[in-house]
Amino acid sequence: MRTSKLKFVIIWIFMLLGCFIYGQNNESSTKLLKNNKSYFALNLSYSNDYVFMGRKDSITAPYLYFITKYQHKSGFYVDGSVSYLTKPEESRVDLFLFDLGYNFTINKFSGDFSATKYFFNEESYNVLSEVDINIAAIASYDFNVINFMVAASTYFGENSDADFFLSTEISHDFLTTNGKFQFSPTAGVYFGTQNFYESYYIYNRYGNGERPKSDSGSGSGSGSGSGSGSGSGSGSGSGTGTGSTEGSATEFEDTSQVVTELVIDESEKFNLMAFEISLPMWYIHKSFAISFIPSLVFPFNEATIVVDDTIVEEDLKETFYWMIGCRYKFN
Repeated sequence: MRTSKLKFVIIWIFMLLGCFIYGQNNESSTKLLKNNKSYFALNLSYSNDYVFMGRKDSITAPYLYFITKYQHKSGFYVDGSVSYLTKPEESRVDLFLFDLGYNFTINKFSGDFSATKYFFNEESYNVLSEVDINIAAIASYDFNVINFMVAASTYFGENSDADFFLSTEISHDFLTTNGKFQFSPTAGVYFGTQNFYESYYIYNRYGNGERPKSDSGSGSGSGSGSGSGSGSGSGSGSGTGTGSTEGSATEFEDTSQVVTELVIDESEKFNLMAFEISLPMWYIHKSFAISFIPSLVFPFNEATIVVDDTIVEEDLKETFYWMIGCRYKFN
């Protein structure tokens, strides 16, 4: 599995470099102009699942996002969003988010600094549901042939140590001659720690401190007995797929036992977490924009989860997910 992932990554990089060479020779490929005026924007987006650093819950989390943003011409901005979980049996407002930041552009160099506050619903099974605050810094440079971006961020949670993440992305912009349609093949590599993931397992995945009891005494399910667990041991289910109950998991008894200790061995290790490829595209007409972002993520360094005396080697799978949205900007 790991070998096939690396082969795919190498193939994609060569394909991306080929696109860059073609784009460099295409004289009609130009950058979109940035708006240097203050504006207010409304955004409505839908995502078929929530994935963070290649990690997700065994149950899909489709969200409808309502976002408002005010960008001042000085570079300061503020935005807020409401995330509505659309899964029929789980429909609810799952997250409120407030963001304050500053961005700037100097010639071909761009930067962004932001602080984000999360307010998750108590019932949320989002993998970030135990995170409270995020502080991030992003820097990017346009080399004409490619755009290079590096981002560093810190996530704080009430019930866990802080997490540190570092990510890099390369992309190239292709535009139509009128500049209204653009798509940008992108490849990203993501590194970080997994304290947030350990906290998610302790306070969310196993919720009230209970877990299903396996007949074989090893492995772990998702707490529902439906075979949708994330481990790869004898209690494994459908991994981190779509949350289907048709996995080949070991049958669980109806009884449960109390979890007294849960540890993820990799939680404080700074490791490669995921490689992701995406193809963001959007169409802009005056103040109106439509976007579509399909993504394929390959997780690395799966967690070793120790629950009491049980050791489970997590078996994460690659995930395809997408987001579609529309935005209207008031200048």
